[in-house]
Amino acid sequence: MRKKYWRQFIATAVVFIQMLAPLYVANAKVDCGPVVNKGNELARSVAIGTSPAGTGAFSLGSGLAAVASKSTPIIAKVQPYAGPNSFVPLLESGEIEFGIINILDAHMAMTGTGTYKKAYPSLRVLTGGVFPFTGGIMVRDKSDIKQVSDLKGKKLAWDFGGHAVVQALFNAALETGGIKASDVTQVRVSTSNDGIRGVAEGKVDATYASLGTGINEEANAQDPVRFLNIPNTDANNRTLGKLGSSVVKAEPATGIRGDTFVVGYPLHILTSTKVNERTVQAVLKAWWDNHAELLTIHPLFKQFTKDVQAITNFTIPYHPGAIKFYKDTGVWTAKHDARTKEICG
Repeated sequence: MRKKYWRQFIATAVVFIQMLAPLYVANAKVDCGPVVNKGNELARSVAIGTSPAGTGAFSLGSGLAAVASKSTPIIAKVQPYAGPNSFVPLLESGEIEFGIINILDAHMAMTGTGTYKKAYPSLRVLTGGVFPFTGGIMVRDKSDIKQVSDLKGKKLAWDFGGHAVVQALFNAALETGGIKASDVTQVRVSTSNDGIRGVAEGKVDATYASLGTGINEEANAQDPVRFLNIPNTDANNRTLGKLGSSVVKAEPATGIRGDTFVVGYPLHILTSTKVNERTVQAVLKAWWDNHAELLTIHPLFKQFTKDVQAITNFTIPYHPGAIKFYKDTGVWTAKHDARTKEICG
């Protein structure tokens, strides 16, 4: 069933990214310059930038770092930040080597559009589909809020500090229920974790949250939580499609009560032209060869399968070292080459 929903998601995402393109690509040039680090020495250490501890991105980064450290001579560590807006400048400068970021943020960051005030042209995709990542609107389970439209007049977590795209996803999810920003009382929080804690503590009635995270379990233990269902309609998919996301069926997770549809979108693991090809290929091989071990670390890795690591709907270029690795493993095709020419044209 997971593969069924993943295939459905990929097909939908391709359409929606095409819808997204006019919003973000028309006036935004993608710089496809070469890798500037021509060295052939393996990095001694690397850092993976993620969202705060307790989020799904942090859990994924921790697992990837552990396996890379065990399977290569490289010492890999996870480094949490408030959100991608905080660590993207460090990727660009070469202060960190990798970062976990959604497909929308990746394109905005590289082109200096949306929530990014300057472009970061050195960014490159290391590995691409990664799941889909899922999130939705969280409320207390005992709440009388049963559907998105019930949020009118309620107190909602807002702003989310350095992870600005969370607010954009929240706005789109609210729009599926006819809720506008002016319809709710906005309670500003610094991170998505603060919003989740706010729900459990009764400080807010709802927040936007990723599924399958440790912080969700903590909140649920304090006061059981529930994710609102977003009906899988053409209208809702069009609304979410503006951000490159779509309605997907949630896998069993904390806060999922029965059949529930939520927001799904692809994640990238990014690197930059400051990282050489040998280092890129070494970490990719470690993750490729040790997927079974990743599965023991976090259930989200069940969807980090080999057939989704080289996606064909990417909006910023893959690192040349990653292209070589995926060609060698047989998953990079003529469609990937055509997509590269399309976005770099």
